[in-house]
Amino acid sequence: MQRWEFWIDVGGTFTDCIARSPQDELKTCKTLSSGATKGEFLDLTPERTSFRDPLRDHDPADFWTGYQLTLTEFPDRTWTVTAFDAESGRIYLDQSLPQDLLPGVPYELRSHETAPLITIRKILGLSLKDEIPAVTVKLGTTRGTNALLERKGARVAFVTTRGFGDVLLIGNQNRPKLFELDIQKPEPLAEQVIEIEERISADGDVLTAPDPQLVKQQLQEIRETGIDSLAICLLHAWTNPTHEELVQKIARAVGFTEISVSSKLSPLIKIVSRGDTTVMDAYLSPIIREYLLDIQSSLGPESTLKLMTSAGGLVDAERFVGKDSILSGPAGGVVGYALVAEQAGFDQAIGFDMGGTSTDVSRYDGVYEREYETEKGGVRVVAPMLAIETVAAGGGSICHFDGVKLAVGPESSGADPGPACYGRGGPLSVTDLNVALGRVPADQFPFPINTPAVIHHLEKMCTEIANSALGKQYAPLELAEGFLHIANENMVRAIRKISVARGYDPADHVLVSFGGAGGQHACAIARSLGIPKILLHPYAGILSAYGIGLADVRRFREQSIFRELNPETLVSLQTTFADLTRQATAD
Repeated sequence: MQRWEFWIDVGGTFTDCIARSPQDELKTCKTLSSGATKGEFLDLTPERTSFRDPLRDHDPADFWTGYQLTLTEFPDRTWTVTAFDAESGRIYLDQSLPQDLLPGVPYELRSHETAPLITIRKILGLSLKDEIPAVTVKLGTTRGTNALLERKGARVAFVTTRGFGDVLLIGNQNRPKLFELDIQKPEPLAEQVIEIEERISADGDVLTAPDPQLVKQQLQEIRETGIDSLAICLLHAWTNPTHEELVQKIARAVGFTEISVSSKLSPLIKIVSRGDTTVMDAYLSPIIREYLLDIQSSLGPESTLKLMTSAGGLVDAERFVGKDSILSGPAGGVVGYALVAEQAGFDQAIGFDMGGTSTDVSRYDGVYEREYETEKGGVRVVAPMLAIETVAAGGGSICHFDGVKLAVGPESSGADPGPACYGRGGPLSVTDLNVALGRVPADQFPFPINTPAVIHHLEKMCTEIANSALGKQYAPLELAEGFLHIANENMVRAIRKISVARGYDPADHVLVSFGGAGGQHACAIARSLGIPKILLHPYAGILSAYGIGLADVRRFREQSIFRELNPETLVSLQTTFADLTRQATAD
């Protein structure tokens, strides 16, 4: 019998899930990526140990039993759900709620499980005490992206050739902002650097062989500091990996469990980009592996878990590494919008994916555009990935006034506390602007929204601007319109970068709008770019999950060839192509 299959996109704010049943029926579910489910109290009983919430009326029977309930007003207290009546939407608790608690006060329900598991349980109607049956899960996640941007990866040591310890710090000496005097360089990912006494020539010949005992001593000293993740990148290892393989073998013996080797990850010339890629992989892989192990332990050994890579293909969870995770979720969106655009008869399309944290834009004309060397989060990456331009303008992007001008982003309120309208004391965000302007119908939102909190933030900022040196007088809704114009212009600029800057006219494309916030901004974006048509798929709000489900299993292999281009070289390359094809096919 065919299994249940789940296609899941874990975004910065929301997690989207599409499930395909054994009978080929599709079901959908959307929840906050924080794992919290929001609601508000109604109809409390006199003993205050149960309440009803209409938002829970259609939830599976006994689903919330075992969840922890929290209140914003009482952050240090929790209540455990002892029973849940699906017919009435009534939740029963293990202890009484506070006497001064009024109807309409917001609450949150949480469990120990992550958002993907919550969506699976909800669709299957399983409570926390029920085991999840054997299922197939296809997952895209921003866990790696967020860890890189927030610098919350693993502790890493960088191993390189003697004399090249500062090679990544020096970098390639690019000056992205040529006239900026106060240059802020990205924080290095590697905590410590080890220089190995070894050398290989550019032709792959061994000039100086490493001393295994000395290498072991150096690695032991680092391991004793508590660092468990190692990035090995030696000079010219792409031509001859023997020294890197020796260091890897010694590191395993010393006790390192996470080891990234440049000749395996990126066997290409250029030590700076190769080294950055290796360090980033060592920095992110432990975080991702821990996240996936948590999911796999709940799914059980009979289930299958595949991950979406930045290149737009699926790989088994065991083969998913840090360098492939940067555009894991957005890549699903590209596959999804390309497919629905073709189905609708459009040859050229621009994808406009506006979520809670950021907006991703890309272009499709029958072929996926890919990049093989790029920079993400201040780190050079050598890995195949879909050409996606990301701008920090999402539903959670924070709106602020710096004393001189209005600005939107790059900081985001995320899923917790979320925008002001979420009712958890969050800052004024783009979603709040759409709430104030009536573009978000409160009765259609998945949980209660706090409109008075939005108006309060707008009025407060109007006063702040009026009392500043700017001295500008704004009405609250006028200020909201102004912030929206800034957010839209940020996104328009990103679309021009992937179209006009590359010689393509946006007007020749259809704008495929998707993501949870896309529909609120699509018309303004299309109008600014002169795009005559917008395509909104029925799954527009969860199209990245749809794309992840329909993506192919893909493998990429690379090899540097530095020989004179002539007929003889082209003939010899056929053997190289055959070897790479054989490796990828076996994989």
